[in-house]
Amino acid sequence: MKRTAQDILNFVEDNDVKFAKLTFCDIFGNQKNIAIMPTELERAFEQGIHFNAAALRGFLNVEASDLLLF
Repeated sequence: MKRTAQDILNFVEDNDVKFAKLTFCDIFGNQKNIAIMPTELERAFEQGIHFNAAALRGFLNVEASDLLLF
């Protein structure tokens, strides 16, 4: 069954979710995650979440380590 962003936002509100974990793979294929507050979910769906990946292995250039997670 396909879920919409609104379905997820409704579930989060109805079930008093405390945080959401967004997962992604780094450039080596290792799973990483970022936790966000439920209040940030709508923005995550619409605009993505910016984060600095300088701490992740493989990003040598700090100036080019800003990423956008959709």
